[in-house]
Amino acid sequence: MKQYFLGMKIKQSETVVINRSQISFAPYNPRKKNQKVIDALKKNFKKVGFLGGIVWNETSGNIVGGHKRVEALDLLNGYDGKNDYEIKVEKVNLDDKTEKEQNIFLNNKRVQGEMDYEMLAKILPDIDVELAGLDEYDVSLVKSIVPDFNFGSNDEIKQDLSEIDYNEKKNSIKDLKKDLKKGISKNQQDFYFVVTFQSYDEKAEFLESIGINGDDIYLTSEKFTSKLNDL
Repeated sequence: MKQYFLGMKIKQSETVVINRSQISFAPYNPRKKNQKVIDALKKNFKKVGFLGGIVWNETSGNIVGGHKRVEALDLLNGYDGKNDYEIKVEKVNLDDKTEKEQNIFLNNKRVQGEMDYEMLAKILPDIDVELAGLDEYDVSLVKSIVPDFNFGSNDEIKQDLSEIDYNEKKNSIKDLKKDLKKGISKNQQDFYFVVTFQSYDEKAEFLESIGINGDDIYLTSEKFTSKLNDL
């Protein structure tokens, strides 16, 4: 299926309904197992139904994107490889190389956009944060940027956040500042330092927690210090 858009000819996937038995999990899929995500998807499907989001390569039978959605649907349908059920997918025809590239592309946070926490703060009073897939960490980031935002009916998560020891967080930031100053005084020639993380997600979460774009890889000392002083 094709369409014309702004003078450019682009391909589109085709929405079809197929049997679950036609679908295979990509054996190379690099996304980690996460039962918390599966449970959240199951809860969401029960609440509003399955809204789509599974990309299926007809050429190989593999899922290109939406592995966890299929896992959640399997559990809800009691699928054991025999009791088939129908499932809506976006059908594509890709070669092996392109399939693997798109598998990574569709799961890459760098192409999913950065969360605007000030905008999120405006709509939080109108939604159930749990049903939106948000947790205490997400809401704490909103609170760090918009301290006086309205929780709306989200009393439970408001209570959870009130139990967090913010003084401990502030003290850790103060200790970090002291360590930085000590490091500079010991060796004036070392004008930079490197912080490593175990994963991209861990790095992005840390940077976003102090109000910096999670994709940034270079920061001036002025910007970093400014963000720490705001905490």
